[in-house]
Amino acid sequence: MSSRLATALLAVTLLATACGDDGDTTTATADSVRGLDYATFDGGSASFDDRIGTPMVVNFFAEWCVNCITEMPEFEAVSQDLAGRVDFIGISIDRGPAEALALVEATGVTYDVGWDPSEDLYAHFAGLSMPTTAFVDETGRITRVWSGVLDAESLREKIDEEIL
Repeated sequence: MSSRLATALLAVTLLATACGDDGDTTTATADSVRGLDYATFDGGSASFDDRIGTPMVVNFFAEWCVNCITEMPEFEAVSQDLAGRVDFIGISIDRGPAEALALVEATGVTYDVGWDPSEDLYAHFAGLSMPTTAFVDETGRITRVWSGVLDAESLREKIDEEIL
């Protein structure tokens, strides 16, 4: 195979992964959210430790991610259906809070959101593409990480399989 063809195939593979359409399942770099914090948009921070005891869905999003924009209203609907049973947290990897907050408002998201401008949390969860969603059981153990878009039905299935 020529190096030009190999380079082109690699580029196509990386582009497909970056777009997040294929639903890759990955393993997080650690198996727990214990001890992890995320920035809040008011300049503070929040701890995942405070949420242990309730299963969690942690969704990484960005305003430049078309698939994120598509799935956020779906996540909102499922979060409303499972209120009190599953905790939803959206984590933006946008560089500035204005873009992230505008997207949250535009998509109607009411669950808690935070910010990861350094993408350290995203790396901890081993995200492969955007959007990335992690499923965390009530003990704080990361049971699955899904990179790719999820509709409400698929999200609900993953929640039932992984954390409920």
